Amino acid sequence: MQKLKIIFMVTLMLLMMLVTGCANFRHLAKEVDMLNRVYVEYQVTIESQHETESFVLVQLQSLDADTIDGYEVVIGNQHITVTGDTKSQYLFTFNDTNNDLRFQVGEAFSINLLPEDTSNPLLLYLSNSQDNYPQALVDKPLNNLVNVNFSPAKIGEPADLDFPQFDREIAELGMWKPITHLKQGNSGIFFIDDFDPNKIPVLFIHGMNGTARDFAPLIAKLDRQKYQVWVMNYPSGLSIELLANGLNSLIKIIDYRYDVKTFHIVAHSMGGLVTQAYLNLCRNQLGCDDIASFSSISTPFAGVDSAQSGVDYAPVVMPAWRNLAPNSDFINTLFIDSSSEPLAKNRDDLTRPPHQLIFGYKVSGIINKKSSDGVISLDSQLRDTAQQQAERIYGFNEDHVSILSNDNLAKVLHQFWLTAEKQHAAR
Repeated sequence: MQKLKIIFMVTLMLLMMLVTGCANFRHLAKEVDMLNRVYVEYQVTIESQHETESFVLVQLQSLDADTIDGYEVVIGNQHITVTGDTKSQYLFTFNDTNNDLRFQVGEAFSINLLPEDTSNPLLLYLSNSQDNYPQALVDKPLNNLVNVNFSPAKIGEPADLDFPQFDREIAELGMWKPITHLKQGNSGIFFIDDFDPNKIPVLFIHGMNGTARDFAPLIAKLDRQKYQVWVMNYPSGLSIELLANGLNSLIKIIDYRYDVKTFHIVAHSMGGLVTQAYLNLCRNQLGCDDIASFSSISTPFAGVDSAQSGVDYAPVVMPAWRNLAPNSDFINTLFIDSSSEPLAKNRDDLTRPPHQLIFGYKVSGIINKKSSDGVISLDSQLRDTAQQQAERIYGFNEDHVSILSNDNLAKVLHQFWLTAEKQHAAR
């Protein structure tokens, strides 16, 4: 009788898990369909003679509109990926010569009709001799004109780690219902401390199903007299490439608003992939000058096997899984620069901030006995190309979560930051 009761309880638990899983996949299917209907990516190249010029790309539904669908900031004339709204009809691009995120008459610009076929890149030619610029945008702050389907990402909004957007339920929402996560205004870069131009920001970026609250033990050990805390919150079910593009745009806008000269990035798990992809973008655009260092913690640089299983067998594929699969194009090109050459440690490369690779090696659980931190294999954390890029490699006998609470982690980060800050000041 007792045995039958146990079997019944186990069967009931499995059925509940199956029902919950099916519900998650139904939610994900709707959100992925919405994502495909709302977002589109364009490849753009700006014809310019100056590699360090600042350009703003504005999406419009009509040339006389007094609102915009979104905007991105880029540095230089390299290849650019613009994530747009499918309702947008025009791309208005201008050279923001005074870095104020406003278009002024006299600044070179171009207006391009967005093509239905996104396979061919747009080549933009800017000129200041034209007079057909959108009149409603002249000398208006772009962040006040944004009117999008989803709540725009928060940029520098004050927050506390106890705020609801950092709850575990919101993290799970970001996996299975990423569009809902965006609509509710949970995404962006939040300032845990009041902005202080005399303190160095540290930007913390969580991993899949993570939240800024995961960093609480580490944040508590920071020297708040010298450093100020920023956190990125994002729906981790989205494509990592899309997230990296968003991070690139957010940081550019923050740079403009606050004139930040130096900051550090600390990223956990998948957040390290988002950061590495972002750094590839900003390096190509010559826009990484203000990043003093990048510290990755337990990051799957070679991908995650279970993500491949999700791609192969799940009824609905989470966009992030496609990037996380070990043989994905994203993983294969993660350490390849724009000239198709492998990224390697080069102290003369001033466009790349120094990287500290931190890994965990404590196996947890009774099933997973592979060399790992209980979640991410050592092979993936210690991918050869990641080690070649890293300035420093440091391991902890911790699992995937406990590593963030290790008493020595803050010391390791502080030591690395001090060295990086000296190098950054000498550039």
